[in-house]
Amino acid sequence: MSELPTIRPEPRRRYNLSGECCMRSEEEPVTVRAALTASRILWPDFIEEHECVLLGWHAGSNPPPANDTATGWEAFVSHTHILDEFVKADEVSTFVSEEVVYNESHPDFISACELGQKIAKLWALKLKLDFPFARFRVYYTQYDNPIVRFHKVRDDEPQWLSDEAFQRATDPSFRSALIYDTSKINLTSWEHSKSIH
Repeated sequence: MSELPTIRPEPRRRYNLSGECCMRSEEEPVTVRAALTASRILWPDFIEEHECVLLGWHAGSNPPPANDTATGWEAFVSHTHILDEFVKADEVSTFVSEEVVYNESHPDFISACELGQKIAKLWALKLKLDFPFARFRVYYTQYDNPIVRFHKVRDDEPQWLSDEAFQRATDPSFRSALIYDTSKINLTSWEHSKSIH
């Protein structure tokens, strides 16, 4: 009969039955409060105001101005710059002629790009869950600061960025762009798994 290994717990580490460390990474864990704050960005509340769907933290926003469409207003108001949401190393950005320039090879910038892509995917899923009969487009773009934005698709208004315009785009901010269309998300398996619990 084999003897179970002796587990010598270290603070902030998790172990499996073999006594091996099971932490996903060796990085310093975040506080619960920081994780909750991040979860509000990853899986935000969405609200309906002035016939627009907005990020919950923009509750009380003005209605679309007369010179803009509801789609344009949503895409403008309901976006976030990933590096503005998190503490970042000083080397990620510098000011040049009153403009912020980002170091795209900095590890925090690279991580922000990966995080932005994941946030876009999560927002698309959350919008589909919260508004199952509406269609939305969620965009991830990256030039200087990775950005995630969304808008509801309306038959009588142009999209913020159509598939055709995206394919023709030469602007550097669209070089790594992603577009998620909620009409292409199938929630059947999600709905079934929710009802099991």
